Amino acid sequence: MSFLEAIIERCDQLPPFPAVINRALDLMNNPRSSVQDIVEAIQYDQAITANVLKVCNSAYYGLRQPVGSLKDAVLFLGFSQLLEILLSGMSGSMMIRAVAGYDLEAGELWKHSVSSALLSQIISRRLNREPSPLVFTAALIHDIGKVILSSFVGEQVAAIRERVREKGITFLRAEKEVLGIDHAELSAVITEKWNFPKEIVTAIRYHHTPLEAVSEIDTVYLIYLSDLIAIMTGIGGGVDGLSYAGFKQIMHHFHLTEKDVERFMAQLGEEIKRVELFFQLERPDA
Repeated sequence: MSFLEAIIERCDQLPPFPAVINRALDLMNNPRSSVQDIVEAIQYDQAITANVLKVCNSAYYGLRQPVGSLKDAVLFLGFSQLLEILLSGMSGSMMIRAVAGYDLEAGELWKHSVSSALLSQIISRRLNREPSPLVFTAALIHDIGKVILSSFVGEQVAAIRERVREKGITFLRAEKEVLGIDHAELSAVITEKWNFPKEIVTAIRYHHTPLEAVSEIDTVYLIYLSDLIAIMTGIGGGVDGLSYAGFKQIMHHFHLTEKDVERFMAQLGEEIKRVELFFQLERPDA
């Protein structure tokens, strides 16, 4: 069996993406959806309901009276923060462990993923755009392929690094040459298996090679930039390090400056503090 065949077979070990969250995402992306629609989509999942109420009643909000109704919690939190709770909790169960092949300790991949998702919202607001649930989702799970590829990369890291050194190519390119697939492409394969919209799959597939994309350009560029800025802050770079391909072109596409990037990084610091209170990102064993 080739590396590629073994890798694709390993994908079946990932749990399916929760149908209830997929339904909630569809509703949140539909401007006609009401709070009651969202509540009806998630109310029968006991774990999700309990987690939403737990976060809403956390010390962060300091409510005088505890919220006991899912509908009241959703009304209080709003769709944006509800989305954070739904997806961050789900992704944490898959990405909280160490990803040794990429030199990422326990919690680092999750923290990088959450940081990228938060940055997608921060950048969208700077561009005077309403943060999109689809973009947030793509940013959050863009590196899910690393969970599968970790052991393969760990076994072949010497061969991958040798190609990087001798050929002067990126880690991503060397990864594909050695294993037959890179983590961005594998992440896209996984989201296809989960029946995600094309916009998410495409953005994930090209999040390191944005200039190769021929559709969903804005979303691809936004996910690329969110991922890159998260790495620039020192969150979740790992063994594959930085990838600056197309950085200037994409900054120009969005009419952004270096000052904007500095502001994004500062805002991310504040947002991460908020989310850490919810999920204790720095204590993945909690």
